Amino acid sequence: MMASVTEDGGGCAEQRLYDVVALWDAETGCGSEVLIQAACQALVDGLDSPTLRELAGASANDSSWDIRELVTTSLQELEIPFPGTVPPGFALASGGGVARRPGVDSLRLEVSPTPRARGDFHVQVYVNGTEMTAAGAGLGMDPYQILVPTNRLVAVSQPRTVPIARCECGVYGCGSTDVTITRDGDRVHWDWSLEVPMMRGVSFAAAEYDAEVARVAADHSWETPERSVGRRVLTDVDRELLLTYNLRPSWVANDYRDKELFRVALEFNGDYQVFVDTPWRGRSPEELAGEVCATLARPPSTWHAIWHAMVPSLTAPPEIAGPSWRPARF
Repeated sequence: MMASVTEDGGGCAEQRLYDVVALWDAETGCGSEVLIQAACQALVDGLDSPTLRELAGASANDSSWDIRELVTTSLQELEIPFPGTVPPGFALASGGGVARRPGVDSLRLEVSPTPRARGDFHVQVYVNGTEMTAAGAGLGMDPYQILVPTNRLVAVSQPRTVPIARCECGVYGCGSTDVTITRDGDRVHWDWSLEVPMMRGVSFAAAEYDAEVARVAADHSWETPERSVGRRVLTDVDRELLLTYNLRPSWVANDYRDKELFRVALEFNGDYQVFVDTPWRGRSPEELAGEVCATLARPPSTWHAIWHAMVPSLTAPPEIAGPSWRPARF
């Protein structure tokens, strides 16, 4: 049964217990000690039921099955919804039901160099002055992954889930933090998933949120010349035209072996990587990006390109290759 909905809830004892239960792994028992401590704190905070008392007196060494039974019964007795049943942007209300979260949190976004590699940047996320990506998976997402060519942080009518942090090694998937962004009238809600940086979702005044998201996307002061070219190419390249050849842009950067060459990597049919290099020749980022996009607007058979088969059994060049294509030498 869906709990009743009211306005402006969150931060109550019910919510704190709910958050800990949501993070507890019932299959492995991981987090049982924290869960039992949360049950003790819930009693201190004024919640009470016979089974909650049993849960508070349980041991982390008890079987996960027994603890799960205590958790399930405690939630039922306290009329706290089960994790996963509270809609995005809502929180538990004191005394029962769920409530729309107030838009009282603040957001600041900043693009800065990462500590892991020269030329690598990430989008840092400050909520109420505290940086979230380090508290989550460890490292913010590359601007090319969430700001370019489309600003994925823009809140739209339908909720959508966006990666917000990656592992400190730089790979999303090795470690990951996601956020589901929901526009709700005059508020924008974020609800964390995977490696969560804090125990609750956050909500922002929509006008302030929209202004900050637009500001960080328009701020290119952090860009190196290489990054400036990359942004322009990823934004301006004719993707629909490339798709007619089954080509999709994969990444853009200076060639690590020759910084005087700017490289665009594309995927063909998921079977090949295709690399198109353009020399800088002292040109500005705007000029170089213009030439790169002009090259990619021509038929691939006219390109000077390098190909690499991602499938070992493929030894011939891709069918779109022209006479100036050559195999990669790694």
